[in-house]
Amino acid sequence: MANEIYDSTWWGNTIDTASSIGTSTEMIQGQFNLTKLGDEISNDVNFDNPSNWSLTGQSTVSNGVAHILQDNSSNTGVTSNTTIINKTYKITGVVSDYVSGSVGFASIGSTSPRKAIPSKNGDFTIYYTSTRSTPSTWNIQRITSPCNLKIDNVSVKEVRAITVEASKCLADTIHRIGLQDIQN
Repeated sequence: MANEIYDSTWWGNTIDTASSIGTSTEMIQGQFNLTKLGDEISNDVNFDNPSNWSLTGQSTVSNGVAHILQDNSSNTGVTSNTTIINKTYKITGVVSDYVSGSVGFASIGSTSPRKAIPSKNGDFTIYYTSTRSTPSTWNIQRITSPCNLKIDNVSVKEVRAITVEASKCLADTIHRIGLQDIQN
């Protein structure tokens, strides 16, 4: 896939920190996992087209934002027409104009519990694993009510982990450094 992203933040920061204080980075570069993200599956990340969403209750999509509003009398949320299956997904977005309640992400018909989105203004990142073995649409729906908040920039990407092994593993590096110490 052409636009795959590798999240190596922790390792990159560790290597940079070790280098900046004069520590050898060979020991930490031996073997590590990288997170590989798949393509975007949300067909309307910015809520630009209300027709891309099924709305329940008092929810609306307008001016590039989903407004999830519920007054205790009905279930409410937004449902995407894109699908997810039995995999893990990284969901990012922005909550704004938070007043009350909580919302969560889930695939429709899944036995996985709804994954809560933080109940406060700001950027969020959550991970959700679907139990659906067949494709299913996903939604963001209220968990507690009354619910009144806006959400935007919802990105949904499959997460895959791969192990990367450098030419020297950690044990080899420790052994080599130990031999150098004995020789000195």
